[in-house]
Amino acid sequence: MHWPSLAIIFSLAAAGSMALAAAEDRFVPTDDSVIVERLRERPLDRTDLELRSARARLRVAPTLLPLALEVAERAIAIARRDGDPRYLGYAHAALAPWLATADPPVSVQLLRATLLQSVHQFPAALDDLDEVLKRQPRDAQAWLTRASILQVVGRYSEAEASCQRLPALGAAFYAEACLAELSSLTGHLDDGRARLAALRAEMPGTNASWLALVEAEMDERAGDFAAAETHYREALAGAPDAYTKAAFADFLLDRGRASEVIELLEREQRADPLLLRLALAYQAAHRPELPEAVAALQARFDAARLRGDRVHLREEARFSLKLLNLPHVALPLAIEDWAVQKEPADARILLECAAAAGEPDKAADAIGFLRAHQVPDQRLLPWLR
Repeated sequence: MHWPSLAIIFSLAAAGSMALAAAEDRFVPTDDSVIVERLRERPLDRTDLELRSARARLRVAPTLLPLALEVAERAIAIARRDGDPRYLGYAHAALAPWLATADPPVSVQLLRATLLQSVHQFPAALDDLDEVLKRQPRDAQAWLTRASILQVVGRYSEAEASCQRLPALGAAFYAEACLAELSSLTGHLDDGRARLAALRAEMPGTNASWLALVEAEMDERAGDFAAAETHYREALAGAPDAYTKAAFADFLLDRGRASEVIELLEREQRADPLLLRLALAYQAAHRPELPEAVAALQARFDAARLRGDRVHLREEARFSLKLLNLPHVALPLAIEDWAVQKEPADARILLECAAAAGEPDKAADAIGFLRAHQVPDQRLLPWLR
């Protein structure tokens, strides 16, 4: 889970399936059968139209920094909403005149860190954030983004230190939400849930969808599935972005409710993570659409590999394990994913792949991490007993 931007309020979507390099170096397929783009099925909404208008104005004045920042922020928001990586490329292109310089403005460097975060280039993102904070140590957004990345990579004590900088910068709400989630990941799940519930009661309506999603994930890790479903539905009602849909789909799949996943995602096949969940639901429901979905996913993962994109390693490992039944192919992907990020979902797929491949020792690092940090998650107990 990433925390929302102070400037653009949204929850994290598993947004990027395109490495940032792909936004810099054009990918030219050598085979006419390679699928490079799928056109949208839904009509443009107001957000899309506003971005198009801003991009048109930027083409006329490409070095107007406030307009470039507006385009980049809008594009990142849509990328996270839809799980559509093209918009990360739009954001990068908008900032290109300043990114090409040795000393970009702080505002540009901060957005570049967000772009790098979105495509899981975490060390580079942290480098950018460190530079931003040297120049502007009271930048609350930089501290929040830094905390988010450090949590994802499992550096919890450093994430906590970043969160603790926020109250003095006028961002006490975000600090408390940040610290509550970290508490829930480090052996104090009940405390984290209580703190988050108290925060929502104290400030009702403030970022309600985002906080509901955080609560849902805490509830699920605690095994309180009724509360989790309530909070997932609340989050979806307010902000039906790709990350929230994927998280709720996983919840439903774990409950054996494939038909509801199909209903949720059948019109959401553009984002690779959502198509993966849909294919898993087709498999569970014995639906005839399964072969087509598997073929589409295979083509997308193959194309991503050609681009040098390794963002969706977790999804590819799950695809190889669950849909192709190739645990020895899935396990190296899960190991590579764990080296990049260390969220409970990353641990889970690694544990599943290692067990299925008959090589449980390959998950020893994940087990050690989970035990050292006392990461509480009912879904991981079969491997931690």
